[in-house]
Amino acid sequence: IVSWFVGILAFFANLIVLVKHLRSITRSKNIVVLTNKGLIILVSFGDLLIGCYLITISVLDSLIFRDDYCHKQIDWITSTECSVIGVLSTIGSQNFSICYDRTQYC
Repeated sequence: IVSWFVGILAFFANLIVLVKHLRSITRSKNIVVLTNKGLIILVSFGDLLIGCYLITISVLDSLIFRDDYCHKQIDWITSTECSVIGVLSTIGSQNFSICYDRTQYC
């Protein structure tokens, strides 16, 4: 239940942030404001991907695995779905690291 809540909250909160800042980025007249908005957009996109990851894991856990994950573990680990959401998770977490690294030079 916690992963459902956190995933849905992360998805919608970051979607709102993305839409808000994407709409206002064209009105940015200062390079500092533009850079800050760009970093906010990148971080919220990464968090949106993490939200998608959590929602996907929660859905698959409740619909497919339920209490039988141990018997389906090998099939899951070698599946395409696992690889795809693993990529989502990795891109989302690395996106934050890249943005944090870029703020060190501003």
